[in-house]
Amino acid sequence: MKVVPLQSLTETNFNAVYLNSLRQFWKTSKNFTCIGKPKKQNLFLLLNGCGITYTLKNGNTVKAKSGDLVYTPEGSEYQAVLSDFQNENSHTIGINFLITDESGESIVLSNDILIFDISDKNDIPMHFTSSVDNKREKTYIGSRILLFNVLQCLSEGTKINTGIIAPALRYLSEHIEENPTIKCLAEKCNISEVYFRKQFKIHTGTTPSKYRNKLRLDKAVVYLKYGDISVQEISDALGYSTVSHFIKEFKGYSGVSPLKYRQMNKA
Repeated sequence: MKVVPLQSLTETNFNAVYLNSLRQFWKTSKNFTCIGKPKKQNLFLLLNGCGITYTLKNGNTVKAKSGDLVYTPEGSEYQAVLSDFQNENSHTIGINFLITDESGESIVLSNDILIFDISDKNDIPMHFTSSVDNKREKTYIGSRILLFNVLQCLSEGTKINTGIIAPALRYLSEHIEENPTIKCLAEKCNISEVYFRKQFKIHTGTTPSKYRNKLRLDKAVVYLKYGDISVQEISDALGYSTVSHFIKEFKGYSGVSPLKYRQMNKA
């Protein structure tokens, strides 16, 4: 299988060779497992009035809440437990699909479960409801248009829920001057270092060190625009080893030195 991230998929020639959608109502807890029986299709699952917890083969867990959209890739193995039912109309809408490249090789968006925050994507629930309610959407062409519409909506700035690494992101944000180790950050998330690195890359698109440095440089911009402290003081406050290192990093980030940036942008 070929991994093609969502943002790249919309610029890739691919074929939708299978699509099926189903709405299911849940009133009591429901357990499902495909451990030992890898999934044969990709799945988008829209949660409406319930939550779900996935336990992976390695014991790590991933949780999604009502309103989230979950992606599970072809070939994945996990145990899922639905819970937190809000009312008798709590339900899920699932779209199972297979996509291939031009040579016929299967495509997945990730090797891991992804959870999308679609709170600002009103079109996506509409597309999912349409997939199970409208006969037109169940035709060969209609169903594929539906999938393309969902993928397009998701690719337009949709945030991936950072649930499993949220403690690490929060710590980095609140301790911007520190330089925690990968081991420290992984322990805060209760996952292994290897899995932490992988999940961090999936959810942020970068490494912990680059993410941390961007936080520091974003903060430097605020100091320079709205504060009066010196460049040396800013460097110290943000945890840079030397002021020359800070100046070099800031120039690479903004294109100009900290002093020049202050002169150009002082509020």
